[in-house]
Amino acid sequence: MKEKTDTLQDIKVIRQMMEQSSKFLSLSGLSGVAAGVIALLGAAFAYFFVLEQGANVYDEYMQGLNATNTTHVRLGLLLTALGVLVLAIVSAWYFSWIKAIRANEKLWSPAARMVTLNLSLILTVGGVFSLILVYHENIRFVASVMLIFYGLALLMASRYTQRDIQYLAITEIALGLLAGVFLNYGIVFWSLGFGVFHIIYGISMYIKYDR
Repeated sequence: MKEKTDTLQDIKVIRQMMEQSSKFLSLSGLSGVAAGVIALLGAAFAYFFVLEQGANVYDEYMQGLNATNTTHVRLGLLLTALGVLVLAIVSAWYFSWIKAIRANEKLWSPAARMVTLNLSLILTVGGVFSLILVYHENIRFVASVMLIFYGLALLMASRYTQRDIQYLAITEIALGLLAGVFLNYGIVFWSLGFGVFHIIYGISMYIKYDR
């Protein structure tokens, strides 16, 4: 009986070692929280300063959307989105680096490279397509495209990290489809996807894996 128990324990340890070597487990839940906060701040900046809305009034918001075809507004939105992306990547790297140090693990592992590759390929295609939409002055579809491609990128990357990320991926895709239907509320769905649900996901991951 003892030999059977020892064998099962050995199998469990081997399985854990194989999982750790094939999956990127250093992704911190705090990085999701930080990315969500940054996204909400970026959305607020775009709403109040780029679209120049002083109050949450529907008519004023529609006037702001009607102005998105002007060059300075399009440029402002693009720079804001780029700033959010860079800050989110930096925060994800920082918190994951801290987690890897505490767990005595390598941050840049083969699994981490696969996660980065899958994210980069799909996000690059989505980014280029978004720029094409901006070029053709179809800026209202940009939020939908960004959410959908981001969700697809997370879905691909989930094979090499915690499987829980699939739930966030499906949520992002669903929000992207809704943003494609309700075009006037792209910034709302963008804020939900990249902001609110990122924070919820980050907190749940932190409680489940990081504490």
